[in-house]
Amino acid sequence: MPEWGQPDRVLVALHGNFASSAWWEDLLADPPDGWRVLAPDLPGFAGTGHEGEVGIGAYAGWLAGWLRDRGVAWPVLLGHSLGGAVALEFAARDPAALCGLVLAASAPLGGLVTPEENYPVLELLRVNPGLREVSLGALFPSARPANFARLVEDGGRMVAGHSAENARALAAWSVDPARLTGLPVLVLGGELDTLVTPEMVRTQATALGTSATIVDGRGHGFPQEDPSAFRALLNNFLASPAVSLVAGSWPLVAGG
Repeated sequence: MPEWGQPDRVLVALHGNFASSAWWEDLLADPPDGWRVLAPDLPGFAGTGHEGEVGIGAYAGWLAGWLRDRGVAWPVLLGHSLGGAVALEFAARDPAALCGLVLAASAPLGGLVTPEENYPVLELLRVNPGLREVSLGALFPSARPANFARLVEDGGRMVAGHSAENARALAAWSVDPARLTGLPVLVLGGELDTLVTPEMVRTQATALGTSATIVDGRGHGFPQEDPSAFRALLNNFLASPAVSLVAGSWPLVAGG
């Protein structure tokens, strides 16, 4: 916890579809220098209940309440894949509530459309462990993470129907990059990612007024394929003058 008069520097990591907080196991165990990492399971994922709307806006609203309940103010949001869309939506609603944004193979600003013929497969992925193992394994072309079996298990613990509904939510969602003007942003992608391609990542970065970093030899799961390299990228961004300037403007708060 922060000392009296010192801000609590918090990085909140958001997972993608067919995923869970376990995707951030390495980051939770070894956080960036001087930062605390929190990683929620989004509603309806990894065995959590969810009876409300399935949508990016709904998830962003849930996140606001989740942060408020924990007394977290002015975090940096890290979003991977679908989690990137949630982070972008949250940031667009209130950019002054954050001190930075990290987009790791994030859904594009204009949404991510799944071909209609692929929807039956999405529900099969939820209920078929073998198919899910093959599908998730393809996201880590250079190396499967040590907890890969847990990732496969968690991917099947979504609420029934969420697999397709999340895909439709991503297809229907978009965000205006102008709403994020002035917010420090790090945009990352994997060279071998076939889901959110390097071209998509670079287009996103350009729209946000920054440049993209493409991690060589890694896929959609590059943060998990090489946690040390990913942590180094985070450390550089979190220690940058842009983030430090915003963090330095935090009001002094008491720990608790």
